[in-house]
Amino acid sequence: MATLQTLPDLLGPDLDLVFVGINPGERSAELGHYYAHPGNGFWPALSASPLLAAPAGPEDDRSLAVTARIGFTDVVKRVITDSTEVSNDELRASESAFRSRIAATAPRAVCLTSSRAFDVLFPKVRSSGAWGRQPVAFEGASIWVMPSTSGRAVRHREHVHRVLAELATFLGRTQIRGVA
Repeated sequence: MATLQTLPDLLGPDLDLVFVGINPGERSAELGHYYAHPGNGFWPALSASPLLAAPAGPEDDRSLAVTARIGFTDVVKRVITDSTEVSNDELRASESAFRSRIAATAPRAVCLTSSRAFDVLFPKVRSSGAWGRQPVAFEGASIWVMPSTSGRAVRHREHVHRVLAELATFLGRTQIRGVA
Protein backbone atom coordinates (compact mmCIF):
# COMPACT_ATOMS: atom_id res chain seq x y z
CA MET A 1 0.00 0.00 0.00
CA ALA A 2 1.31 3.46 -0.92
CA THR A 3 2.01 5.89 1.88
CA LEU A 4 -0.68 8.53 2.11
CA GLN A 5 0.42 12.13 1.95
CA THR A 6 -0.74 14.42 4.68
CA LEU A 7 -3.42 17.07 4.31
CA PRO A 8 -2.10 20.51 3.41
CA ASP A 9 -2.50 23.28 5.95
CA LEU A 10 -5.41 25.49 4.93
CA LEU A 11 -4.05 28.64 6.50
CA GLY A 12 -3.54 32.19 5.38
CA PRO A 13 -3.81 35.82 6.38
CA ASP A 14 -6.92 37.39 7.89
CA LEU A 15 -8.34 34.23 9.46
CA ASP A 16 -10.62 34.59 12.43
CA LEU A 17 -10.53 30.92 13.40
CA VAL A 18 -8.38 27.84 12.82
CA PHE A 19 -9.70 24.35 13.60
CA VAL A 20 -6.96 21.96 14.69
CA GLY A 21 -7.07 18.17 14.77
CA ILE A 22 -4.54 15.85 16.35
CA ASN A 23 -3.58 14.39 12.94
CA PRO A 24 -5.15 13.70 9.54
CA GLY A 25 -7.11 10.46 9.32
CA GLU A 26 -6.54 8.06 6.43
CA ARG A 27 -9.96 8.66 4.87
CA SER A 28 -9.54 12.45 5.05
CA ALA A 29 -6.07 12.18 3.46
CA GLU A 30 -7.41 9.90 0.72
CA LEU A 31 -10.20 12.37 -0.08
CA GLY A 32 -7.97 15.41 0.40
CA HIS A 33 -10.29 17.20 2.83
CA TYR A 34 -10.43 17.80 6.58
CA TYR A 35 -12.92 15.77 8.66
CA ALA A 36 -14.01 13.89 5.53
CA HIS A 37 -14.84 10.50 7.07
CA PRO A 38 -18.61 10.05 6.69
CA GLY A 39 -18.96 9.11 10.38
CA ASN A 40 -17.35 12.33 11.58
CA GLY A 41 -19.83 14.88 12.94
CA PHE A 42 -17.64 17.95 12.37
CA TRP A 43 -19.34 19.30 9.22
CA PRO A 44 -22.96 18.84 10.40
CA ALA A 45 -22.07 20.58 13.68
CA LEU A 46 -20.21 23.43 11.96
CA SER A 47 -23.03 23.82 9.44
CA ALA A 48 -25.59 24.10 12.24
CA SER A 49 -23.57 26.77 14.02
CA PRO A 50 -23.68 30.55 13.51
CA LEU A 51 -20.04 30.38 12.32
CA LEU A 52 -21.26 29.73 8.76
CA ALA A 53 -23.88 31.56 6.73
CA ALA A 54 -24.74 28.36 4.80
CA PRO A 55 -24.19 24.64 5.31
CA ALA A 56 -20.80 23.25 4.27
CA GLY A 57 -19.11 19.89 3.89
CA PRO A 58 -15.57 18.57 3.56
CA GLU A 59 -15.34 19.70 -0.07
CA ASP A 60 -15.74 23.29 1.17
CA ASP A 61 -12.73 23.28 3.49
CA ARG A 62 -10.48 25.17 1.05
CA SER A 63 -13.01 27.92 0.32
CA LEU A 64 -13.81 28.69 3.97
CA ALA A 65 -10.66 30.80 4.36
CA VAL A 66 -12.28 33.32 2.02
CA THR A 67 -16.00 32.84 2.68
CA ALA A 68 -15.87 32.47 6.49
CA ARG A 69 -12.28 33.32 7.50
CA ILE A 70 -11.81 29.76 8.82
CA GLY A 71 -8.67 27.66 8.34
CA PHE A 72 -7.59 24.11 9.15
CA THR A 73 -4.47 22.29 10.30
CA ASP A 74 -3.35 19.45 12.57
CA VAL A 75 -0.80 19.37 15.38
CA VAL A 76 0.84 16.25 13.92
CA LYS A 77 0.89 15.95 10.13
CA ARG A 78 1.34 12.13 10.06
CA VAL A 79 -1.64 10.30 8.53
CA ILE A 80 -3.17 7.62 10.73
CA THR A 81 -6.81 6.82 11.38
CA ASP A 82 -6.63 6.10 15.10
CA SER A 83 -5.26 9.23 16.78
CA THR A 84 -4.58 7.22 19.95
CA GLU A 85 -1.58 5.87 18.00
CA VAL A 86 -0.10 9.37 18.01
CA SER A 87 2.03 9.36 21.16
CA ASN A 88 2.21 12.22 23.62
CA ASP A 89 5.92 12.49 22.73
CA GLU A 90 4.98 12.92 19.04
CA LEU A 91 2.49 15.65 19.96
CA ARG A 92 5.13 17.47 22.00
CA ALA A 93 7.72 17.05 19.22
CA SER A 94 5.28 18.62 16.73
CA GLU A 95 4.50 21.61 18.93
CA SER A 96 7.20 23.94 17.58
CA ALA A 97 6.15 23.50 13.92
CA PHE A 98 2.49 23.81 14.94
CA ARG A 99 3.19 27.03 16.87
CA SER A 100 5.04 28.43 13.83
CA ARG A 101 2.09 27.73 11.53
CA ILE A 102 -0.33 29.45 13.92
CA ALA A 103 2.01 32.40 14.56
CA ALA A 104 2.38 32.99 10.80
CA THR A 105 -1.40 33.00 10.36
CA ALA A 106 -2.25 35.05 13.49
CA PRO A 107 -5.93 34.03 13.82
CA ARG A 108 -8.16 35.48 16.52
CA ALA A 109 -9.04 31.99 17.81
CA VAL A 110 -7.70 28.45 17.61
CA CYS A 111 -10.05 25.55 18.35
CA LEU A 112 -8.65 22.10 19.02
CA THR A 113 -11.17 19.49 17.93
CA SER A 114 -10.23 17.11 20.71
CA SER A 115 -9.03 17.65 24.23
CA ARG A 116 -6.03 15.31 24.13
CA ALA A 117 -3.71 17.58 22.14
CA PHE A 118 -4.54 20.53 24.38
CA ASP A 119 -4.00 18.49 27.54
CA VAL A 120 -0.58 17.29 26.30
CA LEU A 121 0.58 20.74 25.13
CA PHE A 122 -0.88 22.57 28.17
CA PRO A 123 -0.68 20.07 31.04
CA LYS A 124 -2.82 20.74 34.11
CA VAL A 125 -4.57 23.78 32.57
CA ARG A 126 -7.95 22.27 31.65
CA SER A 127 -10.22 20.48 34.08
CA SER A 128 -11.83 17.30 32.76
CA GLY A 129 -14.96 18.21 30.81
CA ALA A 130 -14.08 21.93 30.67
CA TRP A 131 -14.88 22.58 27.02
CA GLY A 132 -14.72 26.00 25.43
CA ARG A 133 -12.33 28.91 25.86
CA GLN A 134 -9.28 28.08 27.94
CA PRO A 135 -7.40 30.39 30.33
CA VAL A 136 -4.27 30.58 28.14
CA ALA A 137 -3.37 32.19 24.82
CA PHE A 138 -1.65 30.46 21.92
CA GLU A 139 0.59 32.57 19.68
CA GLY A 140 -1.66 35.58 20.34
CA ALA A 141 -4.92 33.71 19.71
CA SER A 142 -7.53 32.68 22.23
CA ILE A 143 -7.55 28.91 22.46
CA TRP A 144 -10.65 26.77 22.60
CA VAL A 145 -11.21 23.06 23.11
CA MET A 146 -14.17 21.00 22.02
CA PRO A 147 -14.82 17.27 22.22
CA SER A 148 -13.84 15.09 19.32
CA THR A 149 -16.37 14.91 16.49
CA SER A 150 -15.37 11.36 15.55
CA GLY A 151 -18.11 8.76 15.36
CA ARG A 152 -16.80 7.26 18.61
CA ALA A 153 -17.55 10.47 20.55
CA VAL A 154 -21.24 10.95 19.75
CA ARG A 155 -22.16 11.24 23.44
CA HIS A 156 -20.42 14.65 23.58
CA ARG A 157 -22.21 16.26 20.61
CA GLU A 158 -24.15 18.78 22.70
CA HIS A 159 -20.83 20.13 24.00
CA VAL A 160 -19.54 20.47 20.42
CA HIS A 161 -22.61 22.54 19.50
CA ARG A 162 -22.23 24.71 22.61
CA VAL A 163 -18.53 25.40 21.97
CA LEU A 164 -19.22 26.34 18.34
CA ALA A 165 -22.01 28.69 19.43
CA GLU A 166 -19.72 30.32 22.02
CA LEU A 167 -16.98 30.69 19.40
CA ALA A 168 -19.49 32.38 17.08
CA THR A 169 -20.42 34.84 19.83
CA PHE A 170 -16.74 35.52 20.57
CA LEU A 171 -16.14 36.22 16.86
CA GLY A 172 -19.26 38.41 16.56
CA ARG A 173 -21.22 35.99 14.40
CA THR A 174 -24.71 35.97 15.79
CA GLN A 175 -26.78 34.54 12.94
CA ILE A 176 -28.86 31.76 14.48
CA ARG A 177 -28.95 28.41 12.69
CA GLY A 178 -30.62 25.17 13.74
CA VAL A 179 -28.69 22.42 15.52
CA ALA A 180 -28.27 19.25 13.47
